[in-house]
Order: sequence, then C-alpha cells, then structure tokens
Amino acid sequence: MTESCVGCGAIIKVIDGPIHRYMTSAPGCWERYGELLGALAIDPTLRVARQLCVDAYATQHPGTPGPQAIQSVAVHLINFHDYLVRRRPVSVPHLLGHKGAFHWLQPPSFASSRTVFDVPVSASGEEITEAARAWAESVWAAWSPHHAQVAAWYATFAR
Repeated sequence: MTESCVGCGAIIKVIDGPIHRYMTSAPGCWERYGELLGALAIDPTLRVARQLCVDAYATQHPGTPGPQAIQSVAVHLINFHDYLVRRRPVSVPHLLGHKGAFHWLQPPSFASSRTVFDVPVSASGEEITEAARAWAESVWAAWSPHHAQVAAWYATFAR
C-alpha cells in the first residue's frame, strides 16, 4: 500500500511511525530523511550536502501557519537565497533581529520538484552532493512566487 507525502508529494510505502512536530510529512518520508541525514552525518566531507538537504526538506515540508513553521521556512528560504542566488558558500547566514519578523508564505506545489528520495544514501560524495544541490534548486524554483519577499528578508536580516 502506498501514499502521497502531504509535504513533498512523493509516493511512498505506508508505514506507521513518527513525524516531525511541525513539518508535515508522511511517516515514510520522515523516515527516509532521517536515514539520509544519518548517512551524511558520518562523513564530514558531506557538510555541504547535509545543509542543502536540511534546507530542501524543511521548505518542502512547511507545515501549517504557526510561529515555528513560519520561522523555519523563512530561515531555510533565506539560506537558499544566500547560496543559490547570491552564490555564497553553502552555510547558514547569520541573521539579526528577525525573531517574529516573518509571515506565512503560501507553500507552492512541489509536483515537479525532486524529493528526499532523489538523493542517494550511499554513493560517492560528489554524486550525493550533486543530487542534494539538484533537489535544493528544484525546491527553490517551486518557491519562485515568493523570491522577492525572501530577498527583502535577506537584505533586512542577513549579516
């Protein structure tokens, strides 16, 4: 039996299991994300791939309007703006004075986006990083209706 993940839309096997407390996903999708992060955590050379995956998953599974979900999505979209638009090294930009400053952005459709299932758990570091970047770029592209707002947040809060 399969189901569609409420966040990314991936078709996955139905399993019984936990999900994140404010990011909405199917248990099978959340489980796969945990497997991927576990694999990325053991190899320090995959730090960039790990950040790409964290940002992609968080913005592809935005949850519902609430302070934590709003903050999470905004910060991860600002990360995308930093390294996908401004071409800075993949990292987490330092944000000042942003607590409570963001508002809910209506999530887009992720129908044509890659998902956590498109990033291999075991492959060469280069293959994993390329797949993670492709996933991140596809999720960022889906959020294009909100790019101007994210750029404004970046200009105001990133240091």
